[in-house]
Amino acid sequence: MTFKRSLYLIHRWFGIVMCTLIAMWFCSGVVMMYVGFPALTVQERLAGLPALDASRLASAPTSMVMQVGADALSRLSLTTVLGRPAFIATTKEDRHAVWFADSGDPLEQVTAEDALYASQHYLRNSQHLESISGSFAATRDMDQWTVSSSLNSHRPLHKIEIDDATGTHLYISSHTGEIVRDTTRKERVWNWVGANLHWIYPLPLRRHASVWHWVVVVMSLAGLVSVVTGGIIGFLRLRWRNRYRGRDVTPYWGVMKLHHLMGLLSLPFLVTYVLSGLLSMNPWDVFTTKGHSRVSSHAYQGAFPTDHSGLRLSEIQSIVKRNPGVKEIDFYWLGGEFHPVVVFAPYEYRLANALPAMAIEKKATRGILQSFEICGQSVDFTEIRRLEEHDAYYYSHHDRWRPLPVYRFKANDSAQTWAYIDGRTGQWLRGLTQKQRWQRWLYNGLHSWDFGFLINRRPLWDIVVIALCSLGTFMSFTSVVIGFRRLRRSRAASSL
Repeated sequence: MTFKRSLYLIHRWFGIVMCTLIAMWFCSGVVMMYVGFPALTVQERLAGLPALDASRLASAPTSMVMQVGADALSRLSLTTVLGRPAFIATTKEDRHAVWFADSGDPLEQVTAEDALYASQHYLRNSQHLESISGSFAATRDMDQWTVSSSLNSHRPLHKIEIDDATGTHLYISSHTGEIVRDTTRKERVWNWVGANLHWIYPLPLRRHASVWHWVVVVMSLAGLVSVVTGGIIGFLRLRWRNRYRGRDVTPYWGVMKLHHLMGLLSLPFLVTYVLSGLLSMNPWDVFTTKGHSRVSSHAYQGAFPTDHSGLRLSEIQSIVKRNPGVKEIDFYWLGGEFHPVVVFAPYEYRLANALPAMAIEKKATRGILQSFEICGQSVDFTEIRRLEEHDAYYYSHHDRWRPLPVYRFKANDSAQTWAYIDGRTGQWLRGLTQKQRWQRWLYNGLHSWDFGFLINRRPLWDIVVIALCSLGTFMSFTSVVIGFRRLRRSRAASSL
């Protein structure tokens, strides 16, 4: 069998198998532009919390810290759980412990009744309704809308179905009593033709993360083979001189002619789209810096302060009184000192004890240097800059919340790490290695078209992405027609 004959056969049969799937990817991608996979946003979570009341605080979190272990802590916050002020401690292993601040008692178990009460309390605050009926549906480790790995530390989850116009379902953590996910009827319906199709997300498959990963990788590779072989054949069959029938650059007629010419026109987009979808899975750890100890928020914060005076009950009560309307206090620490952050709303938060910008920058610099030292590296910074606007790697799009201003630190370590630090509080926001910055362009850029000149000029981004997806869908539709005709001919021939 000649090389050209093999190329035709590979393209034909890979195309027949993949054309419907690729068309589905384009159509579902457009749906995802406007209806994302269900998630509890920062805005929704804070909207469901009442303001803290200093008069209800009767216990400090010191006993909690001693029991959990100061060295194990990664976060400590004061919020509201089951309608009561409570301290939530999160460990570096992402485990949670809850102590009620009005009594000093730990939260031992979150029952179905607790979950129902938590949902009603949440909806009263977020929707300002006095009476909302709901029913306990089930306690599940995972269902179609809670497959995200970010929920692993809260499993199993209590599901509450709310009797409202939007068909709301709430999921409550069995460890903290917090609302961790919400869905509406609209989200659930549209996600069946959106994210669930686009990400190949059926629950029986998604339960097995490794199997799901390789299914998506193999499908993406098959799609890439189909597109690339089609592109090679398309150029081989193209004639600018000695044209077919004296006038045509293609030997084909009808749908085949359309498929040939449209395929060449859309080839760059088809290749980059399928390739970027493959790279979104980080196959074979291509974007992982092997042998490199990455800096992290844990290393940046450093050890839990030995001086617990910042956790005294009187100090916490004073912070709440000085900040009326505060919904949460994050007892953030850096350089061995507490820097409590009071949170009112997603874009409204600040240090309880204000620090000048220069002091925040110095503390952040020491924290990042310390985190590299913990990882066994000695580095210098090639840039330290305060950003008042988003840059190409730290930006808001697709409902991602990215606060401003931030400090951007560029280190000269082996992975060429960039760190982003909150300019108002000094908190760690994110770190990116050079490979991860490449992933930003090869995935977010080529797959979602997250380019600044587009996403900052909506609806230009919408128009461009929908136009390209329409082109890809139409091209895939011609493949479906051709594949159907081929299978029909093969079936007719086999019956003779």
